[in-house]
Amino acid sequence: LDMWPLARRLSREGYRVLNWGYLSLLGRIEEYAIQLSRVLLEAEASTERFHLVTHSMGGIIARKVLLEHDFQRLNRFVMLAPPNQGSFVARHLSPYLNWLAPTLSELSDSPESYVNRLGNPLLQRSFELGIIEAAKDRVIAPGKVLLEGYSDLARVDGHHGILSWYPQTMQLVCNFLQSGRFELGHQTSNGGTFGTNGTYGTI
Repeated sequence: LDMWPLARRLSREGYRVLNWGYLSLLGRIEEYAIQLSRVLLEAEASTERFHLVTHSMGGIIARKVLLEHDFQRLNRFVMLAPPNQGSFVARHLSPYLNWLAPTLSELSDSPESYVNRLGNPLLQRSFELGIIEAAKDRVIAPGKVLLEGYSDLARVDGHHGILSWYPQTMQLVCNFLQSGRFELGHQTSNGGTFGTNGTYGTI
C-alpha cells in the first residue's frame, strides 16, 4: 500500500513495475535482504535493465543486497527518506519495542548500529543513486539520509511516512529514472544537481 500510488504512476509512464512488499515487524534486515535478492536476481536474468525505488527501511534492505550481488543491469536507484545514517526515533524506541520490531535497534542512529556499520555499495558498484529527503521528517534527522557517492539530492515539503504519495515525489522519481537527475538546478558539493524547489522495482 505504501508504494501503490507511485507504482501506478510509473506504470502509466510505461514502466513494467513489480511492487515488492515485506512486513516491517518481527523480521530483521538480513532476512528481508535474502527475500529481495531473489526478486532482483530474477530481474537481472529476465530484463535488459531495471531500476530500483525504495522507501525508508527498504533502502537499507536494498543496500545489503547490493553489497552482496553485482547487478550489471541495475541502472538507476532512487531512495525515498532512507535512514542511511540511522534514525533517532529508532534509537529511542528500541529499548521498549525491539522485542516486536528487531529492526529498531538495527536502524538506530547510534554509531555501533547495524545501519551505521553497513557498507556502501556505491563504492564498488556502478549505478546512479538519487535520494529524496522529506523536509518534515520526524523520524530521520536532516542530512541523515545521505550516502557517499550519491548522484543527486532533492527535498520534498512532506512527511516521512507518506513521502511516496506526494505528486512532487512521483514526478522527481520519474525524472531521475529517465535522466539520472531530479531536475535542473545548481551544482551540489557532491557534484550532483540539487532540486532548488525542494521541491523497475518498487519497494
